[in-house]
Amino acid sequence: MWLVHDLNPDLAAAVTKLKQVTTRRKLTAQLQALPASTVSRVALAQIALIDSLSIEIDAIEKELKPLVQARVPRLMAIVGVNVVTAAKLLGEVGDITRFRSSAAFARHNGTAPIPVWNGNDDRHRLNRGGNRQLNTTLHRIAITQARCHEGARALLKRRQETTRDTTKGSFRVLKRHLSDVIYRALVHDHDQAAPDRLAS
Repeated sequence: MWLVHDLNPDLAAAVTKLKQVTTRRKLTAQLQALPASTVSRVALAQIALIDSLSIEIDAIEKELKPLVQARVPRLMAIVGVNVVTAAKLLGEVGDITRFRSSAAFARHNGTAPIPVWNGNDDRHRLNRGGNRQLNTTLHRIAITQARCHEGARALLKRRQETTRDTTKGSFRVLKRHLSDVIYRALVHDHDQAAPDRLAS
């Protein structure tokens, strides 16, 4: 919200933490203490909208949590996968058994790299095909893992130190790895649920 920065640059840092209820309450009070203006009114209206949407998102997440945890516990155990992310993956993937392998799943979600040959070089480039919604979800999980998962951080570091990978290139490798991890988790959860489906 650039409006907050225009009103008072000292308050701009709080904008990055608007997911927190206490931050929204504090920022609202601070804006209300400023001289009345059109800019402050619009900023307050935007915070109120964020507040309303956050409450709705929290309610939806609360409803989804028991359903998602019961259906895909292995998927939920992956670092970076929360309730909303898991629900998004389920919605986009559908029946995981329609993919005959992890490679087929990677082609579908756009993480399978495209080989590019240039002389003696064997390189890969970004695959812009596949399901972009799935690809974006995998990207979010990768960002989280790059920040707080030791295995992912080690992979990124190793790729950059021992190969000629750029930062983007090593990140693509992480996303491809995550595609395999998610595929295996979904297959496991599907197989575990199979006896329950037969019993019912």
